[in-house]
Amino acid sequence: MSRYPKLLHPVPVQIEQADRGSTIYDDDAREPIGQVAVSAVVTISGQVKYGSSKQLGYQSGAGVQENEKGYVLFRQRDLDAASIALEPSDRITKIGTVDHDVYISRIMPTGHYAEFGGNTLVKAFFEDRQPSKQRSR
Repeated sequence: MSRYPKLLHPVPVQIEQADRGSTIYDDDAREPIGQVAVSAVVTISGQVKYGSSKQLGYQSGAGVQENEKGYVLFRQRDLDAASIALEPSDRITKIGTVDHDVYISRIMPTGHYAEFGGNTLVKAFFEDRQPSKQRSR
């Protein structure tokens, strides 16, 4: 039996998850009115990689994903233990000791092992939505 994967140099990652149940939506446009409501900030260990995705040819329903600025790798068992289901548009507010204002753009389950019943890791790609409005770090 394989050992469950470990993260390399994990750091605490703070995430604000969108609370779609509490958000007020425009019935015609099907978009939030004002700001999307967020749940409490959750902190979970993740392995961070900064830089653009190498998969420039990747396509989704939204088109080619070229603006990614990095990803955080999480262990699925840590997410399950904290009852966290990551979604695109969740906001990452802090990685380690550095404040951030980036949003999850894509989720990719990875590290599939039959003895664990599927994926053991989750790769959450993130990007700046409005880089010109970001405060300097």
